[in-house]
Amino acid sequence: MRWLRHPILYWVVSIGLGAVFVYASLDKIAHPLDFARIVYRYRLAGPSAVLGVLPANLLAVVLPWLEALVGVLLITGFWRREAAAIAGALLVMFLLAVGYVLAQGIDVAHCGCFTVGGEGRSAGWTLIATDLGLLAAAAYVMLGWPSDPVPGRKPISAA
Repeated sequence: MRWLRHPILYWVVSIGLGAVFVYASLDKIAHPLDFARIVYRYRLAGPSAVLGVLPANLLAVVLPWLEALVGVLLITGFWRREAAAIAGALLVMFLLAVGYVLAQGIDVAHCGCFTVGGEGRSAGWTLIATDLGLLAAAAYVMLGWPSDPVPGRKPISAA
C-alpha cells in the first residue's frame, strides 16, 4: 500500500479532482439562469411559497464560483487539503440532493453537473456512483499526504 503515499499519485489525484471541479463550474458560470432552472427542479432550495426564489437563485450563482475556486486551489496546491475538505462537503451535498430526488420520485432528467444545456445526465444511480468516486478522491487528498513530498530530500527531524 506504499503506492498510495507516492507523491506523484497524490498530485495526479489532486490536479484531476481540481480539473473536474473547474470544468463543472464553467458552463454554470456562463449560464446562471439556465443553472437556476436546474436547481429549481431539485425542489430543495425553492422556488416555493415559503422560500421564494432567492435561495435557489443565490445557490445557482454562488455554487459554480465556489466549485471554480475549489478546483483552482486543488490544482495550484494552495490550501489543497482545505479545498479537498470543501470539495468533499460539496460532494456530500450533491449526493444528498440526488438521493432526495430519487427518494421523492422527482424526475431530474438533467443533473446540471457539467453542462446546463439539454444534453446532460439524469440524476440517478450512475451519478451517485460517480460522486462517491470523487468523494473518495477528495478524502484521499484531504487525509493523505505523500510520505516524501519532495523526492530525494531528506525529511527534517526534530533535534
